[in-house]
Amino acid sequence: MMNVIEFQPESAIDLYSTAHYMIMHQGENAVDLLDSEARSLRKQGAQEELNACLHLLRVVKELIEMEYIGPIH
Repeated sequence: MMNVIEFQPESAIDLYSTAHYMIMHQGENAVDLLDSEARSLRKQGAQEELNACLHLLRVVKELIEMEYIGPIH
């Protein structure tokens, strides 16, 4: 998994690109990995990193849902 702590989305395109990359490499496991990372960040009190992780998690879930409806690529 990429280091979510270092993830700093500059734009929505970066966010969706990163989410797509995670799905391509981790499949649906990306959701579990991000959930785990979010729990860890929450325990650490790393609010900014947690926010980035939660945004990425939301987009990953959106893209997976869209893929179930029909191919997005």
